[in-house]
Amino acid sequence: MKMKILQQASKRAICLFAGIVAATTALVSQPISAVAEPLTIRYAHFGANRGGMGDNINWFKNQIETRSKGDLLLDIHWGGSLGAPADVPRVVGAGLADMGTIVSSYTPGVLDLYEVGNQLVGPSNLWVAQQAIYELATTSEPVKKQFAGNNLTYIGNFNAGAVQLICKEPLTSLNQLKDLKIRTGGPYTDVLKRMGATTIAMPQTEVYQALSTGLVDCNQIYHLAIEGFRQYEVAKHVVELDFGLVMAYGIIMNKDLWDELSDERKSLIRGVADDLNARVVSDHLARVGAAKTKLSGDSDEFRVIYAAPPEGMLDQIKEYGAELADEWIKSVGEKGLPAQEVAKEYRALIDKYQADFDKNGYPWDATKGKD
Repeated sequence: MKMKILQQASKRAICLFAGIVAATTALVSQPISAVAEPLTIRYAHFGANRGGMGDNINWFKNQIETRSKGDLLLDIHWGGSLGAPADVPRVVGAGLADMGTIVSSYTPGVLDLYEVGNQLVGPSNLWVAQQAIYELATTSEPVKKQFAGNNLTYIGNFNAGAVQLICKEPLTSLNQLKDLKIRTGGPYTDVLKRMGATTIAMPQTEVYQALSTGLVDCNQIYHLAIEGFRQYEVAKHVVELDFGLVMAYGIIMNKDLWDELSDERKSLIRGVADDLNARVVSDHLARVGAAKTKLSGDSDEFRVIYAAPPEGMLDQIKEYGAELADEWIKSVGEKGLPAQEVAKEYRALIDKYQADFDKNGYPWDATKGKD
């Protein structure tokens, strides 16, 4: 009997030891991120937690957290609480924030090569531009090197849409430009000035009163900003230029932190950024369609009138835009940066994705009717 008891005890000990070994082996075999403490990433965004940008950033956050099963968490600081728009590259590079939204035109000269996406050289198709700038910033060695020189890693891209004009009166002739005062920004300032207009710089928040008092006759704007700034109350005519995309507008991360991430974590973030790249375009197009329907409706509050630009206007914009792009290449090249090389890369990517679009259309339309 004593021998039987000893044998049973021995079996229990062997089973317990085997269980410990198995549990330890399973623990060691898991990816580091599966047993490490969750990583909280502080994200600096200058805008509000609403609208297209807010929704897309929240989608990015939710996808990161869901796909990582809580291993990666985004702590988003809205409204510029971690730094004004112009401060974001410095704040993220210094590690005061881990990730953030950058609009490169707010900090000219910091990421010159990325700003190739702001030049008035086309395309007018948002999906084409989105794919082109994303591939450029993730594959072009000179572009990546300039990010790294600021202790930054490029993650993903946003866009505000194509440039439009909202005016107090209809714009039906190029000759009218010589009599117009237009609030502008970016390359359009020089382009419209060369076309004869008087250009005025001011924040979008001050444009309503400027239109109301006649300080300006027209304003450079995006479709989705018209309602938010209520400019339809003082200007009813929208000229749909649909040309000029500010693409140097994306997500950056502190390079030191990025370099410390496991390959698993890096791959997950890249995967979410890939999907965000398509989402921001499809979401934007849907919002623009809804906004135009609302603003042009019969409601007494809106009644906005949409019209094509006068004959020859886009041709002149493209002509002067090309001149400015050449001047940009020269200016950036004088800093010792390969602007010509990067501009050529970007142009080739635009052509690549335009050809794909002409053949296949939007990727999200390919699955329609196949369920």
